[in-house]
Amino acid sequence: MTSDKKAEANRRNALKSTGPKTPEGKAAVRLNALKHGLLSQNILLPGEDEEALKELDEHLRNELQPVGELENLLVDRIISAC
Repeated sequence: MTSDKKAEANRRNALKSTGPKTPEGKAAVRLNALKHGLLSQNILLPGEDEEALKELDEHLRNELQPVGELENLLVDRIISAC
């Protein structure tokens, strides 16, 4: 269990941490939540090649020839995992 002294010191230290203030600092941390992308709404990260993703999609769909909604969803998962 944490002592009262340690808890109070932690509260004081937390007040000092306010996040980045400069535009450079904000730019540096803006993608921190995208490190793994597991919960990301977007498949591509900034700077990744959208055309390469489209080519992969076309190639895999031609090769796997999915039939039905389930197989199409599985191909989508393969593409997003790549």
